[in-house]
Amino acid sequence: MAEPQEHPVERPPKKPRRYISERGPFEIRANPTLNQPRKRGTVDRARVRENYEQSPLSERYGKAGEEKMVEMAHATAGGITSTRLFDQDAPNGMRLSHVWMGANYQLSRHSHPKFGDCLYCVVAGEIYLGSRRLGAGSVIFLPDGMPYKFRAGPAGAEVLEYRSDGEGDPSAPIIKLAEDSIEAIQQIIDAGKAHQHEWKAPEQCGDTTIRQAELEGRTK
Repeated sequence: MAEPQEHPVERPPKKPRRYISERGPFEIRANPTLNQPRKRGTVDRARVRENYEQSPLSERYGKAGEEKMVEMAHATAGGITSTRLFDQDAPNGMRLSHVWMGANYQLSRHSHPKFGDCLYCVVAGEIYLGSRRLGAGSVIFLPDGMPYKFRAGPAGAEVLEYRSDGEGDPSAPIIKLAEDSIEAIQQIIDAGKAHQHEWKAPEQCGDTTIRQAELEGRTK
């Protein structure tokens, strides 16, 4: 009598894990605590030199250009802060930051070579690109390396900054200055000194909406 043959047990194929992106799995980061801005008088000269690639000023003015950058950092301290809301350490990872700027805060013209393309969305208050007013809901797309500058309105502004390139190029500078005159930097310094007393950072995302409504008389 022939012996019974053993047949391998057929197992159903493993189902692929659902909802896993190249960027990672499902994730929630809830109820963020916003960072507070740097206090005036605590600016580190070495940090300014490290974070800013400032060749236009240095080539034109030498040491005086660097000194003016440090002066600008002191004058604008307390008027801006950034809080990382989400990030993925992957080649195409998503990164989202909340940026607050105080009343009439002015950015210098600059770019961010390290981080690639950028999408800004105004979520509270308003910003101005030249004479163009951009209120809540306005969106700006900045291609990689494009210099830009804007200023916050009289109530300040809260902006969401979205990037989709993870941590970017580690060898590139965080900020590349595009201002090439001491006069332009001085204008930012003067504006900072004039409006420092108005700067009050929000405790929660969206607080600037209340200040904007008060400014426009919509709270009565």
